[in-house]
Amino acid sequence: MLLSGFFLSAAPNDGKAGSSPSTDEDDVACANADFVTQMTAQQIEAYYTRRHHTDGFNGAVLIAKDGKPLYSGAFGYANVYNNDTLSTQTAFQLASVTKTFTSVGVLQLVEKGLISVDDSIQKFFPEFPYHGITVKLLLSHRSGLPDYIYWDQRFIGEGVQYLSNQDVLDLFVAKHPAVRARPDKLFIYCNSNYALLALIIEKVSGVSYKQYMQDNIFNPIGMNNTYVCSLRDSAYDHCGATCYEGRRWKEWKTSFSDGVVGDKGIYSSVEDMLKWDNALKEGKIISPAMLEEAYKPHNVDRYSFAKDRRRNYGYGWRMIKQTDGSYVIYHNGNWHGCNNVFCRNLKEGYTVIVLGNKENGANYLTQPVWDIIARVKNDQQNMAASSATPSGQQVPDGEQ
Repeated sequence: MLLSGFFLSAAPNDGKAGSSPSTDEDDVACANADFVTQMTAQQIEAYYTRRHHTDGFNGAVLIAKDGKPLYSGAFGYANVYNNDTLSTQTAFQLASVTKTFTSVGVLQLVEKGLISVDDSIQKFFPEFPYHGITVKLLLSHRSGLPDYIYWDQRFIGEGVQYLSNQDVLDLFVAKHPAVRARPDKLFIYCNSNYALLALIIEKVSGVSYKQYMQDNIFNPIGMNNTYVCSLRDSAYDHCGATCYEGRRWKEWKTSFSDGVVGDKGIYSSVEDMLKWDNALKEGKIISPAMLEEAYKPHNVDRYSFAKDRRRNYGYGWRMIKQTDGSYVIYHNGNWHGCNNVFCRNLKEGYTVIVLGNKENGANYLTQPVWDIIARVKNDQQNMAASSATPSGQQVPDGEQ
């Protein structure tokens, strides 16, 4: 089933008491804004409608400019067998987009002076057997640690249904799995890093990761459809929109790693993710200076991203360099059929949010969306000789 999207247009001056009289310039500006919004919304609606029918796109979409939605819509089912349709308020497993929240949670503690990015893991967990790994190496995926999601049942122990974050730490201590590189040698994407960062948040704050996120991020910015959910402490067999395999309506089976949070485990809607985007831009959750540090490329050695030097990773954020030297800041997510995109062109003010719950790698291919934006801006320029086109947009692919 296809749920139609919402077309959001600029409101004209209605001439009511208290409003300023319009000028010709105001009318032109309003008409231009309305043109951009309507044309962008119509074309994006057509694109995702086509995808829904051709490649089975099942999810929700929100495209925004300067913090305001240009288009939002939902396509398909949260649970097909219950005939439960998706909406723009449906919560999806964010998968690795969760890392953007974990990094900000850590940097909040840095701003409060409770920890430093140069602190070693041993400051928090003296028994941790790998030395030379600091908070900033965890944030930037430069620890060299092995990734716990690739451990097997034999390694973690028979009878363990769902690991906890503490279990991951205990297994590192007890079994000393081999590292993949020495600390700070190069970028190696690793979920263990963010599982350990979630534990550090708990150790320093004195509350669970779930409670910390609720108190310090979700509640303050009104993310009412966002929460941390681990199958280890859930009374249900899933937490949000059901995740499905491929083009079939077959539910993903859970695994032992579904009990770990911080690297994944936050559920949110496209509407709430726009609140997250705006809160970051407005400095409500973390200072602009600290956020600027998070957006810096922290992997500048000769090994990391050697095949594509435009790409890099900061503190919880991927980035891709544009022709003008600016960066598009983003993070994708991929877990149990949930394929998500949270992509932000901070210079141009555009945000693209795509959350899907039916396995589909095409969700990451957002170039058609950026092309629509560029075309509409070109049309606007031709019509009103206004702003320039964000041509040459370099966009991310399916990296987590």
